[in-house]
Amino acid sequence: MGFRKTSALAAAGAVAVLAAGTATTASAAPMTSDTVAATCHASSGNLYCGNRVNAAIYKSPRYDTASGNPIEIVDTLRSGFSYFKCYTIGQPHGGGNSIWYRTYGDDVGAWGYVPAVDVWTPQDPFPGVNFC
Repeated sequence: MGFRKTSALAAAGAVAVLAAGTATTASAAPMTSDTVAATCHASSGNLYCGNRVNAAIYKSPRYDTASGNPIEIVDTLRSGFSYFKCYTIGQPHGGGNSIWYRTYGDDVGAWGYVPAVDVWTPQDPFPGVNFC
């Protein structure tokens, strides 16, 4: 599953609000995939959505090569709400489909792919997101 937003500014604001709420309120209700999905949206072909914190970003839209060698992990999504440039079709994953979203990481800014199972969209591909 995956999520989308309408603008980078909105995404940054949502992350700031979420971070402020969780950092300052110990009794705040935990975010669930349903809560985050409600904030997922597409704008100008891009997706802004919640995602699994510390999700790996792969060099290609797959976990391994045809020979079984692992695909390089190029970066990590550290935040729980991210920007995704587009989607593509890759290797099947635990989300029950083969959709992968292209994004850049939080550690070194490397571009790569995240399986849709790590993006909290209500459907994949998310409507309005460009195909890579």
